Amino acid sequence: MSQRIDVINYLTGLFSTIVPESHYLKNKKKTVNYPYQTFSLTGEPTTFTGQGFYVDVDIFDNSTNDVDIEKAVSDMIEKFNQDGGFHQLTDKFLVQIEYRNDNPIPTGSDTLQRRALQLYAKFDWRI
Repeated sequence: MSQRIDVINYLTGLFSTIVPESHYLKNKKKTVNYPYQTFSLTGEPTTFTGQGFYVDVDIFDNSTNDVDIEKAVSDMIEKFNQDGGFHQLTDKFLVQIEYRNDNPIPTGSDTLQRRALQLYAKFDWRI
């Protein structure tokens, strides 16, 4: 269980460098600052010491123009679509993250915008 918490904390910090308002599952703040993003995980064991996660990211903006949300999407794609994907070694694990896809999601609003991205993250734990 603590490994999953480590993954959530790591991803929250990493995503916050791209979109400062990054939250696991939902934005619980009383005052919403746009753009913001939420993410969720679907995990699977990959090896004896590894785990893989599909990371579903939703980016929201409340604006009449597309500039901020498209910049956030572009920055996420650029970060995780490098040659060979994103790699980082920490004291607890080696993480590899790659971009999979992105889609606009209709909101029915003239100002609220939503984009969905999917990443795949693999964590190899240092035992």
